[in-house]
Amino acid sequence: MIPFVKLPVKIVRLFDSNTSPSEVAAGLCLSMFMGFIPLNGPMAIVLFLCFFLFKINRLSAMLILPLFKLLYAAGIYKLTDRMGGILLIDLDFLTSFWGWITHLPVLALLRLNNTLVAGGLALSAILLIPVYIGGKRGFVLLRDKYFVKIKESKFVKFVKKMPIAVKLGALIDKARTMY
Repeated sequence: MIPFVKLPVKIVRLFDSNTSPSEVAAGLCLSMFMGFIPLNGPMAIVLFLCFFLFKINRLSAMLILPLFKLLYAAGIYKLTDRMGGILLIDLDFLTSFWGWITHLPVLALLRLNNTLVAGGLALSAILLIPVYIGGKRGFVLLRDKYFVKIKESKFVKFVKKMPIAVKLGALIDKARTMY
């Protein structure tokens, strides 16, 4: 419950910070890649490493990842499975390419021959530009239009005044200064 109480404060902090719209959009795109593949394989580990290595807005990625996973569980996995099947099985001219890719030392471990992984990566690659542009424009629109309203809302003021939120915020600030 405690992280849920701090969520509105984090959202306000996202809009209040000098965060670049490009970083927010990149976070959305990475969460889409993580959302549209199964998170139990080596490809998920590679994407989680990208989460820490690249300059993205991690808060936006963490906030939107459950939405992409919900879409995946609601039925997008069928589309990714079918797309992966088309890429890996049905398109005969790609057979030699997939044979070459799956026999490379590191790429063979990423399970690119799994239809869900290949289809999820393909669908994410197709949606990459629209999600990036939409995320960038949406963040700018929300920041310009609704930031003041969100920051001055009664709910955010209530959460900021809660004793547990104040104490937790002080502990987090103290821990940040220590490390």
